[in-house]
Amino acid sequence: MSKSAVLLRAFGPTTVVLSTRALAERTGIPRSTVHVLASTLAAEGLLETVPRRGWRLGPLLVGLAGQIIERTGLVAAVEGGLGGLRRAAGQEVHVAQLVGGWTVYLHREAGPVRAPMDNRVGLRAPAWRGGCGKAALSRLPAAEVDERIGRLCRDEQVAPPDRAALHDELDAARRAGYVVSSTFQAGRTSVAAAVVDADGRPVGGLSVAGPSSLFTRPVLARCAEEVVEAAGRAARQLT
Repeated sequence: MSKSAVLLRAFGPTTVVLSTRALAERTGIPRSTVHVLASTLAAEGLLETVPRRGWRLGPLLVGLAGQIIERTGLVAAVEGGLGGLRRAAGQEVHVAQLVGGWTVYLHREAGPVRAPMDNRVGLRAPAWRGGCGKAALSRLPAAEVDERIGRLCRDEQVAPPDRAALHDELDAARRAGYVVSSTFQAGRTSVAAAVVDADGRPVGGLSVAGPSSLFTRPVLARCAEEVVEAAGRAARQLT
C-alpha cells in the first residue's frame, strides 16, 4: 500500500482531525515525510489543513464518494418507496450502504417528532453495530463476514465483536429475513432488512428505528413486514 493511501486510511469516524505528529504515530511514517505527503494531498483536495490542529479529509473525496454512491444506486432505489413504512412519532427510517465491513448512512427520514439518534447522514460505523449493517451482513456467507470484520479490525484498530454471538444473530436474520437490533445506541431499537442486487449480494439495508419503548410486539411485527416489503421494492428497482 502506498504511503499516501496509508495516510488517508489513518482518518476514521472518531479521528476527524490529525496533527502531523499524530499521523506519523498512527502510520509509522516519519514526520518529515508525513508533512510532505499531506501537503501534496492537500494541494489535490484529498486533505485540507485545519489551522493550529493539523489535517482532515478533503472535499475532493466527497465528489469521489458521490460517484460510488450513485453507481451503486441504493439511494435512487429507495426514493419514493419509503412512504409505505408507517412510523409512530419518534420513529424514523434509515438507509445505509455496505462498504467492506462498514455501513455508511446515506438517508434519514423522520416525522415532526424526532428522538435523538446517532444515525446521522454520512456516518460510517462498523456494520455489526447497527440494524442496517447486520441485515446486510446476514446476506453474506459466514466466512466472508469474518473476512470483512477481520480486515476492518486489523486495518482500523477496531475492537472485534463477539463472533459467536454475532453469527447467531445473523443466522436468525437469515431465517427471518430481517433483524431486530438494539446495539447501536442505548435505548434505541431498529428493525432492518437487507437490500440486495440482481445477484442476491447485499448493497446495504434499510430500517425503521426509534426509542425502544415504541416497539411493542405488535409494532415489531408490523415494522418487520413493512421493512421487508420496502427492501424488496428497492431490490427490484436495483435490478
